[in-house]
Amino acid sequence: MASVTIVGSGSQSIRLSFDATANYALAQKIAQQINQGVAGGKIVTSTDGTVPLAHGVTGAYLQTLPGFVSLPTGYTSDLINVANFGSADVFSFSGAAGQKILSDENTDLTFTAPTGSGTVVAGGGNNQLRVGGPGSWSLNTGSGNDIIAATGSGNNTIEAGGGNNAISLGSGHDLIISVGNDSILGGSGAETVDASGGGKDYVQGGASDLLFVGGSAGATIFGGSGSDTYFGSTGLHVGKQLVVGGSEGNNLLWAGNGAATLIGGGNKDQLFAYGQQNQVLTAASGNETLSAAFSSGNDSLQAGSGSDQLIAGTGADTFVGGRGADTVSAGPGADVYAFIKGHAGGTEFVQGIFDPSAIRISLQGYGPREVAEALASQHVTAGSVTIGLSDGTKITFQNVTALHQTNFV
Repeated sequence: MASVTIVGSGSQSIRLSFDATANYALAQKIAQQINQGVAGGKIVTSTDGTVPLAHGVTGAYLQTLPGFVSLPTGYTSDLINVANFGSADVFSFSGAAGQKILSDENTDLTFTAPTGSGTVVAGGGNNQLRVGGPGSWSLNTGSGNDIIAATGSGNNTIEAGGGNNAISLGSGHDLIISVGNDSILGGSGAETVDASGGGKDYVQGGASDLLFVGGSAGATIFGGSGSDTYFGSTGLHVGKQLVVGGSEGNNLLWAGNGAATLIGGGNKDQLFAYGQQNQVLTAASGNETLSAAFSSGNDSLQAGSGSDQLIAGTGADTFVGGRGADTVSAGPGADVYAFIKGHAGGTEFVQGIFDPSAIRISLQGYGPREVAEALASQHVTAGSVTIGLSDGTKITFQNVTALHQTNFV
């Protein structure tokens, strides 16, 4: 815990403590600015009330009593230390730019500003911060459980502390620094979530474009109708990851080093497995790229209804055929080519086979004679063998001239 002191116009002072190092450093800068303004006659302080302001002078409200305060015009700073671990409800309707709101770690702050811009630094407590309009805000909380709504169109920076926080966003471009277990609801703009400091987040993308980095404790992300980019943590002990790309497509989803399920959302998505854990990559209805090239786990790559590219890693991967026209690049592991009746029905072209005897084909949900009929259907064109299944699926193995009963598992 560290504290800052603001010395008022009549030498009265207010001391504010902060439970987060980053918040303390930011509060120090703001306190220094206010103290310099007071010393230079540009800022007048008033404790639990207001005084008239001369032309060119702004006010700083020193708040020590709990309850409701509406900052009057000209008062662009509020310094809050409510005794006995109380709560403060602060409303700012002036729309002023560059507002400065500091509250002590023992105060539960509710701050509402429908418009304007500025910086809010909460020392701790359980806080609710609500800002809107076109202005940009810096919203910073401590280790409490906070609710933050930045629903305007400004470019906001949100640094939620280490608690269980709920964050909702508007149409602006927002930066969220997440170190706790945060729930984030995207709006219609764009947000960057930096979760490299830890935490376990839940994100609903809304209509926004999301960039998410980190999440060592895991992440659950539903991309909404935008385009999303996800880079999971590469740490040694990464939590479970469930990531669904946005329906607009062009999603880039790169799993972290842990158990992960990545699901495409639209066209031209790129999904990458990573690390040593077994991971699942599932294509959407568009043309997708699913790659395990950076993974040594036993991954499952599931094609969809588009023209998908499936790329093996070094583990024993499973490729699940879809309804589209798929291309599979085989790997050195003991890969399985799986076809599920009701999910398959398209074409699959497999390249890069080094040992035809190691081909393993799994047919699920088909009749008892499916393997025999598939073998009977095989024919060779340009040195590559093709077999057909009863649901219309066609499977071609490049540079392989024959398949046998032993190739089916």
